[in-house]
Amino acid sequence: MAIKETTIKRLFAKCKNQCAIPECHATLVVGEMIIAEICHIRARRKGGPRYDPALTAEQRDQSANLILLCPTCHKLVDKDKTGAFSVEYLLQTKADHEKGGAFELSPLEERQALAILSDYRAKRKKVVTSSIDSGISSASAGRNGIAISFVGNNVGGIKIHAPRSSKSTGLGYPSNSIGADANFSGYTDYLCDLYVQYMLLTGEDEQKLRAKIGTSIKREFRLSKRTRYHIPAEKFPSLVAFLHRKLSGTPVGRKHVRKGTKLCSSFEEWRTTKRGEKR
Repeated sequence: MAIKETTIKRLFAKCKNQCAIPECHATLVVGEMIIAEICHIRARRKGGPRYDPALTAEQRDQSANLILLCPTCHKLVDKDKTGAFSVEYLLQTKADHEKGGAFELSPLEERQALAILSDYRAKRKKVVTSSIDSGISSASAGRNGIAISFVGNNVGGIKIHAPRSSKSTGLGYPSNSIGADANFSGYTDYLCDLYVQYMLLTGEDEQKLRAKIGTSIKREFRLSKRTRYHIPAEKFPSLVAFLHRKLSGTPVGRKHVRKGTKLCSSFEEWRTTKRGEKR
């Protein structure tokens, strides 16, 4: 089975364009930029997160088993080993999040919903070709392997040509980079903006200050011609620690350090206050 267009429209209408995890508030679609990821509460395939063999293939792709998340929360949910993101938790989170959601979509929202589904399909399935001397065969490739089906008596070798998976997201950044994650890139921007604000008291030009912090990051992480958004996601903690050190060295930052007051919002605080709007 596959997720239907009516299903994704219903999900998007009720999600209010926000990640369903209560502490997150990340926007899922910004203009033409798709952040949203479709998460199966109970996995589609055996061995996947929270797989339930009692569900039929059709039930696994229905709205009741789907929830829209940002990439960061999707990773946290599916890689969780503590049981914090159980089926019961996700079902309750989905129910709470969808309360008060819309039942109809505007033309723009409908296009955004279908774009989410298109992005999901593009990531999940790649077209492959197969050749065989006799009989009919077909093959499909997903993230976890290749499935092949045959009709009739097939004799001969099989050649499957699967195109290489794209290493970049729709934003032009590698899929495992900071730029591909709305929360990581957003918090990085917040810290860089804060650095500029703290340094403006020195009388330096704002654009020069932005160039200065950008150059410092490039030098620290040896980026050459690339930007901070190309830094691997696994180095996000290192980038945050580096930017915290830069903040503490500014005139305003040194005052915070002397007084023992907070230098800035932590990543979790930033996420739970709608990306630092209430600092």
